[in-house]
Amino acid sequence: MGASRDIATKDLLLQVMELTSLGAATRSQIAKQLRRAHPFARLQPRLGSALEVLVGEGLIQAHNHAGEKTFRTTHDGLRTLEQNGRYSALATVLFTDIVGSTKLIDQVGETAAHEIRQRHFTLLHEVAEKHGGRVVKNLGDGLMVIFAKPTPAIACASDMQRRVANDTDQLGLRVGLHAGELLRDGNDFFGSTVIIARRLCDSAEAGQTIVSSDARALGDGANEESFVSLGALELKGLSKPVEAKSLTWSQPAESMAD
Repeated sequence: MGASRDIATKDLLLQVMELTSLGAATRSQIAKQLRRAHPFARLQPRLGSALEVLVGEGLIQAHNHAGEKTFRTTHDGLRTLEQNGRYSALATVLFTDIVGSTKLIDQVGETAAHEIRQRHFTLLHEVAEKHGGRVVKNLGDGLMVIFAKPTPAIACASDMQRRVANDTDQLGLRVGLHAGELLRDGNDFFGSTVIIARRLCDSAEAGQTIVSSDARALGDGANEESFVSLGALELKGLSKPVEAKSLTWSQPAESMAD
């Protein structure tokens, strides 16, 4: 009886890759998600073996972050999921953009501006990794990051704004965030969800994060950030307005005291 309720080996491997396909996850986070779908299965010993197999075959990568090991599906793993019809299409997309990059070049010159931008993107990569996001690509003045769920994406956006505001380079950052189905082409993503997230980012001002109401509604409410309604926004290239909210964030107490 117990064996019949257990997860087939191939299915377990595919599920682990699914759970780490849109961002990094710890072993405990993976186990928690698996237990929700298979409450009767004996998962812990088999999960350890599955992770070893997947890392050994190059289908997921293991990283040490803040003293804890996290796992993320590799490009080979994404292709394997796609071949098995298991790639998750629902995700949250976050776009960032530097405000005033042309002015920055005019003020400090090409070389210095390039160095400042490199530091900026290193910082954003670190924050995205911390919150379990997958950086898809650099778009010149910004990044495209995807998350499995809206809540860590919203927390990441707040963290990015705090870190950039507290950074000595004093760049302005705008962020846009939307959740929905994605279409995939190799290692890139496209479709209306991506377009809306990008347009929301374009509509933001320096220091502002605009979150679609769809993304906010799909969140689990765990984040403590507050939102201010912006109503229905008319976005370039879209026939229908998008209901959106502005994410309110604040500096940590120690930063505000300075």
